[in-house]
Amino acid sequence: MSAPKPPLPPTRAAPPPPLPVTRAARDPKMAPPPLPASRAAPVPKATQARIELAENVLRLRDEQLKARVVYFEPQIKTNAELDAITAQVVAELQSLQAAQLASSSPADPAEIEIALMKELRELLEKMVSARREAFLRHKIELIQRKITNLFFTSEVYANPSVAQSAKTIFAYPDEALFHVLHHNESLMVDELRNLNYRSEQVMSDAIERLQRFSKMLVSETLARSRPELERLLMVYRDVLLVFLMRDFRESLGEFAWEVIRESRVAQGATLSYKIQESSFADFRKVFERKFLDNMLSHMQAPLAAHLSNEGPDAFRPETLQFAADARIYAEICAVWCNAIYAYLHGEGWLDLPVQWQQHLAEE
Repeated sequence: MSAPKPPLPPTRAAPPPPLPVTRAARDPKMAPPPLPASRAAPVPKATQARIELAENVLRLRDEQLKARVVYFEPQIKTNAELDAITAQVVAELQSLQAAQLASSSPADPAEIEIALMKELRELLEKMVSARREAFLRHKIELIQRKITNLFFTSEVYANPSVAQSAKTIFAYPDEALFHVLHHNESLMVDELRNLNYRSEQVMSDAIERLQRFSKMLVSETLARSRPELERLLMVYRDVLLVFLMRDFRESLGEFAWEVIRESRVAQGATLSYKIQESSFADFRKVFERKFLDNMLSHMQAPLAAHLSNEGPDAFRPETLQFAADARIYAEICAVWCNAIYAYLHGEGWLDLPVQWQQHLAEE
């Protein structure tokens, strides 16, 4: 009997109810002008530039995971007798499971592949459906908080070198003062500690006043930047919601096809209804790359259009440069992919390693 032909990509899901469309989107004459060439685009239009951005995002994502996911040390000593009993019980359970699956599960990798594609597509359709809009908005709020932390960190605690400082143009006195203070604060504290005082309390008060002055400068800088940040967060909120509920959902057939096929999780698999723990690493690697490619390609034009709609003076060049920071998309990728893994695990479709279950439970 000849080998079965590779399955065709699953059909696209029926789209959810249409989202509100602006007048500019309906009328081409009302479309916003493109961003000037001198202003950085949050997602580059050129394919090669988007690929490079995706590579940077995935590198940052892996660095985050290495810093946060705790792996069990193999050299940790355990009870040998208990380990032997556990190993025997696990072996017996695996033997019983294998015997049961041999009569009920398809052994053909092509059939397993089709079943996994179908189930993945259907589960993701449920996850990004209109019924779960409140859940999607909750995750977008989490992303907004992460973007806020990144923004304030880059806005206040950016630490350019002396050569870069000479080229920086400061528009406000508090920014210039904080820049100098931030570069020299540790030296100033050391000098204060080396002075002679009537009592320890006088020294503590002097250091506390210096730190209070530094915090005041930070507050003034952030208060001036907050309206601009709020506009930027609204742009990301609107674009992400449309991407998830329309663009991503409409592409789930092709997406599930590519993830299952390219990760090769059906090869050697014995289960047609789930991905086992041993295949999670391969699945995650392909899943996150495909998700990121999908997201960046769909968000590029809407982000540029939304930023143009805000007007030419709505954002400073530094803010637009921040919007192109790969760390933003690494955070977006982390929030959504982790949420998807937790959902698929809860539905019984994806087996997760113990350290990943702990990692997701902490979020």
